[in-house]
Amino acid sequence: MAKLNKVLLVLNGTLNKKFLTAAAKGYSFILAADGGANKCLKAGVKPSLVVGDLDSITPKNKTLLRGRLKQIKRQDNSDFEKTLDYLKTLKPKQVDIALSYGGRLDFGLSNFLTAGNYLKYFDICFLFPKAIVYLLSKSAKIKAKNGARVSLIALEEIKNISTQNLLYPLKNEILAPGQRGLSNIALGNSVINFKRGKLLVYVEKY
Repeated sequence: MAKLNKVLLVLNGTLNKKFLTAAAKGYSFILAADGGANKCLKAGVKPSLVVGDLDSITPKNKTLLRGRLKQIKRQDNSDFEKTLDYLKTLKPKQVDIALSYGGRLDFGLSNFLTAGNYLKYFDICFLFPKAIVYLLSKSAKIKAKNGARVSLIALEEIKNISTQNLLYPLKNEILAPGQRGLSNIALGNSVINFKRGKLLVYVEKY
């Protein structure tokens, strides 16, 4: 398989067909986590591969996707972790994750924390119909329209963090979990500078 630049990973969250169909464009490789394959096919998106214990994908869709199924039977981790572990072998530069929320707040929060364990392998973004959430462990450039709401949410204390092109900048400051960072405003594409820690950057789309 040719080296992958970016991958779309589809989970088994709430389906917005229009969003998923649009999000899938531009990806040469789409990976579905078990029941995420059902959501893909409902949106007219054919996954390149389905990974998981395969107890959620329907029998009909198993037949449709024969030859694109990779069953991992171990039960001590989630299908999300199984797909992320598999992606480590493909070594993409970036993994964009869609349908990560399905109405269970505990699952949604767990997905952010789980993904944080894989940042040393690839860059990670969570895609939503009205927002993008960047999961960062180091400095990065953030795409944002002028006027977009941006929130910086530290998952652990981050020292010496600075920002560029935000209305309320940070300059070599400490950002602790639950402190500050919310409802900033982008002045266009922005830069977040820090050396270590885990940070969620919420960027509103409009």
